This record gives sequence, C-alpha cells and structure tokens, in this order.
Amino acid sequence: MLTIDDKVIADIGRGFSVPAQPELLLKLQSLMAEDDPDINVIADTIAQDVAVSATVLKTINSPVYGLARSIADIHKAARYIGVNGILSLVTNTLIKRSFKQNDCGIALEEFWTNASNIANTNVFIGKSIKQPLSSDKLFSIGLFHDCGIPVMAMKYDDYTETYEHAMKTPSETLTSIEESIYQVNHATLGYYVASSWRLPKDICQLILCHHDRTFLNILTNQSEQYYFATLKMAENIVHNHKHFRDASDWAYLQDSIFTLLDIDEEDYQDLLEDSADFQD
Repeated sequence: MLTIDDKVIADIGRGFSVPAQPELLLKLQSLMAEDDPDINVIADTIAQDVAVSATVLKTINSPVYGLARSIADIHKAARYIGVNGILSLVTNTLIKRSFKQNDCGIALEEFWTNASNIANTNVFIGKSIKQPLSSDKLFSIGLFHDCGIPVMAMKYDDYTETYEHAMKTPSETLTSIEESIYQVNHATLGYYVASSWRLPKDICQLILCHHDRTFLNILTNQSEQYYFATLKMAENIVHNHKHFRDASDWAYLQDSIFTLLDIDEEDYQDLLEDSADFQD
C-alpha cells in the first residue's frame, strides 16, 4: 500500500495552494469532538449557512439516496443520516466551494460536475452489490478522489496539456505521468487536501491509492478494496457516458473488480444502463 512520509507532506505544504478549512467546518469538528455530540446543536450550526444547508438537502433528496419522501429541514436530515453523515456532506460542500476559478487552469464547474456524477454513481453501485457499504463514504470518495487535480492546475500553467496527454496514453497512469513531469502527482496532493481537512483516514488512503493498478492483485476482502472497486467502476461508467469508451485504468482492473464484487459483464452492463439517470 502506498504511503507518504513527513518530508513529502512538508514540501507540499510549502509549495502548493491548498484551501484552508472554513470557520463553519472548524466549529462542526469541535462539536463532533465532544464526548456526546448534540445533533441539534450541530444542525443549528449548519442551518446558519443557508447555501450549505440547501446543498446538503439537495444531495439527500437526490434520486441516488432513494428516499420515500423529501426532507426539507436540516435538523431532520441530520437525524436521518446521523452526525457523521451530515458532517461528511457539509465537508463535501465546503471543499467544492473553497476552490476559486480565477486561481485554476481548468474549468472547475465541469470538473465538479464530473466528480458529482462519479459520486452519485458510486453510491448507486454500492447499493446494488452484496457488500454493505456506507453511502456517505461512497459519496465522499467519489467526489474527492481527484481533488488534487485543481491543486495541480493552480500550480502549473501547462497542467491541462499534461492531463490531455495522459488521457491519450492509457498504458501509463495519470499519476506516473505527473510524477515524470512535476515530481509530484494529484493523488498525493489529494491525500494532503483530505488530511488537512480531517477527512477519515481510510478515505485519505483511498485517495492516495486510487490510481494503483495493483491494489486488487491480492484479494483480502478488506473494506478498502470494496470501496476502491466501486470507485473505479463508477469512474469507468461515468467515463463511458461522457466519452463512449473505457477509462485508462479499467482494462487493468476489470477482472479483479468483477471477482471482488461478485458480478459479471451482464451485471455491469445493467449498472451502466441504469446509472444514466445520475449523470448531469
């Protein structure tokens, strides 16, 4: 499994512009750190930010969550998905909002739309397989696995060209191409962003490893491998809907993913077809 030493983290902190945690998130993390977090106080704190509350409610009421009735109140939402779930959705919203287009060389609206499609598809896949996986974790991993890409694009003026070159070179991973040019890659930067924002350690580790084509070589049935497998399938499904071809990593991972998730090509094609409803 990939790891990062302290020197790499220190170098990233000095050399890259990483959005700081906003005050709302710091308040929520402080409340969560209490011995017995009060879900009503947490909901009251979230409700003070109308835009965040609206985005959280929109996510919960989206078709991918499949609620029998819509939820129109942040307090009900917090009780429905719990304190950890609501904190996860708020963090998702705030990270997206923290990146500014003027500082970035890629189109952030398109980037986050694609990330949201992957997140929603990841939740959909998680509900369709036999393993019980957390919808909140599936959504967060799907949304933020590539969060290092905007950081790269803010630092390097030629990053768009590098990214496009990588998309045309499926024999190499995007991270390996980034490393050869910049001596750093977006997965490492994404790990740093996620860690800085105190996302759960397992999510940070998956962000770091999400381009590792050997991650499933030895199937251990560990939870991280199930989340990795659903993410890579969600990536490929969204890539197919957008570009009508497989993503670069898929050929190297498909057989292992099918084995781990106990599905076949017919099951996959059903997921591909049914997931069209979750694409913006």
